[in-house]
Amino acid sequence: KPASYLDKLLKLTETMQLTAKCGLGQSVANSFSSIVENFREEMIY
Repeated sequence: KPASYLDKLLKLTETMQLTAKCGLGQSVANSFSSIVENFREEMIY
């Protein structure tokens, strides 16, 4: 299901934020998380 894929990706972005050794890894994760939080319904359909 698309929704479960988004949940898995959000967990991966959380891991990226916690383990990234540079700002780029953290900022990419923040951007993706923000997109999913604000446009989740659009991404599912």
